[in-house]
Amino acid sequence: MKINGKTFKLNGPQPLRRVLLEAGFDPEAVALEKNKELIRRVDFDATTVEDEDVLEVFSFTGGG
Repeated sequence: MKINGKTFKLNGPQPLRRVLLEAGFDPEAVALEKNKELIRRVDFDATTVEDEDVLEVFSFTGGG
């Protein structure tokens, strides 16, 4: 699978939240598209990620 254009190895289907944590993201601080479809944060635990999936993870930063 790919996360933000980089290859990420899975050992079979995984819950999205677990994949995010293993890739170093805070699931509570990101927005995410899976295969170009926006996934709501409340659905991270119920969403499964597989080898052919593509994730785009967006972090929010503050500033002025």
